[in-house]
This record gives sequence, C-alpha cells and structure tokens, in this order.
Amino acid sequence: HLSHNLCAILPKATFPIFSVVCIKKFLRCKLALEVVLMKTQTKQKSRFRGFYTALFLSLLMIGAACVFAYRQTSQTLEQNLNSLNEQMELTESETEPYEAPVVGVQTDVAKPAETTAPPAATTAPATETAATAAETVPETVPPEEAPVHQLTPPLADFAILNPFSDGELIKSETTGTWQTHNGVDLSCAAGADVFAIDTGTVSKVCSDALWGYTVTIDHDNGVTSRYCGLDGSLEVREGDTVQTGQKIGVTGASPDLESALEPHLHLEVQKSGVYVDPTAYFG
Repeated sequence: HLSHNLCAILPKATFPIFSVVCIKKFLRCKLALEVVLMKTQTKQKSRFRGFYTALFLSLLMIGAACVFAYRQTSQTLEQNLNSLNEQMELTESETEPYEAPVVGVQTDVAKPAETTAPPAATTAPATETAATAAETVPETVPPEEAPVHQLTPPLADFAILNPFSDGELIKSETTGTWQTHNGVDLSCAAGADVFAIDTGTVSKVCSDALWGYTVTIDHDNGVTSRYCGLDGSLEVREGDTVQTGQKIGVTGASPDLESALEPHLHLEVQKSGVYVDPTAYFG
C-alpha cells in the first residue's frame, strides 16, 4: 500500500530514484547486521580457538614431560643394572675355586686287601704296615663342611640396619631394584673404629666404585670377611697379619650402592665361597 500511495503522490520520474535509495538503505542495514553477526561469531570462534589451543599446548607439555621422565628413569635403571653386573663380576673374580682334598693314601691302603695272600711269613708285616698307615691318615673334612667358629663383632656399638637376605630378593632403597643382600649393614656413627672379626691375613685392600674403601681378610679356614664403606685412612695393607679385635680402620660415608641409608658398615662373610650371615656367629 505504501508503494502504491507513493506512486500516486510522487511523480513518475522520481519513483525509480526513490526505489534505488530504499534498496540501498535496505542493503546497508542488512550488510551491517551481517557484519555484527560475523563479528559475534568470530569472537566466539576465537574464544573456542584459544581454549583448544591452550588445551593442546597443555597436553603437548604433559607428553613431553612424560617422555623426559621415561628416558631419565630408563637411563637410571640401565646404570643401576650395569653397576650390579660389575659388582657380580668383581665378586665372582674374588671367589677362589674349591679343590677337593687328595685321599690317595686311603686308596693305597685298600689295595693290599685285593691282592693274593702271600705266605704266612710275610702276611703279618704287611698287615701291620697297612694298619700303621691307616692310623696315620688324618680325617679330612671338606671346607664347605667346616664350621665357622665364634666371631668378634667389628664395631663396639652398632644396630642391625639391614639384615642378611640369605639369597632372597629385597628392594634396594638406593637403586630401587630387587636384589640379594649378601652382607649385613651395621648402623654406626661416621668415624667409628672397625675391628677384625677373626685372626687372618689381609688379602685385598682397594677403593671400589660401588662399595668405597674395602678390606678383605682371609682367615685360613675357608672363611673370608670383607668390610665395605671404610674411610681412606686405613691401618692395614695387603699381606698384613691381623689378630681378632685388631683395628683395621674407621667407617666413612655410606657406599654409593647403599647411599640412601644412614652411615653404616657393610660386612660380608663367606664360607667356602658361599655367603653366610655374620651376625649368626657374633659372640
């Protein structure tokens, strides 16, 4: 109706111009409205883009942290395993092979009984000789059966910090791996005097990468003792003869293989190459 009225009022020459102006204004209003809508949508998209971008970056950082932690843990475990392998190789190299005792004398004594009986005149001397030889043969006890006699504690005052595992696997507080504990950890103050648990000869003195300064004593009866985590100011050298209770040095810092523990002495005792519990023989 408006356009019809306008057509009646306005001259025919001005009607096309008015129509064009109306169309322009309509198009401008529509364009302005679309621009506003596009801006609103762009802001919303920008907000969502920012949220997803932050989320993506967070996940990326978490993934990178996990990869870094995994690599660090893998390297640490590999180093610990290498250290344990080195320790086992050193222990095997220090173990002396067991040689069975020679019992050839007993074999010689048994041979006359299998031979043909000689005349009566010579039988008596041979029998007496065999009996005499049998009496002179000492009773040989294999080293693995020889008992360990009473030992003197290596410290004047101590407490058992970590017991002997007797071949069972336990988790190390330092390396975090499951392994056997072949000795006993005796808690003490740093700088405490360390004494020989029995008479013997110092067979080895060294600075071990895992156990620090160590002293090994051969007690001449198939029994050896090793003292780990000592201070560098030792009072014995290789080849020295020590008596029971003689001071061999003082404790130092905890060895690297057990650095997570408080200051202590790590003591190992072997009987014929087999680890035994030292505390079972303390008087």
